[in-house]
Amino acid sequence: MAIRRIEMDRKDSSSYRQLMRERGFISASYFSVCGFDVSKLKKLAQQGKMDAIRCAIGNSVRWYYSEKQAELAHLRGEV
Repeated sequence: MAIRRIEMDRKDSSSYRQLMRERGFISASYFSVCGFDVSKLKKLAQQGKMDAIRCAIGNSVRWYYSEKQAELAHLRGEV
């Protein structure tokens, strides 16, 4: 489990976003809307307990987390 760091151009972002969804990674904004504590998700990823992707598109940084691992952390009460 680790944080993968990716830098890309805007033109590549939509195709890569689709690839991340297919592999089970969902954006932090989705988890935030669903009631998850995104700061706790980030801490779990930094501790190595969850897979995450830090995606830099120009000056914008977006985080994506493994859906299954985030759901399990939520059920355990960690998030």
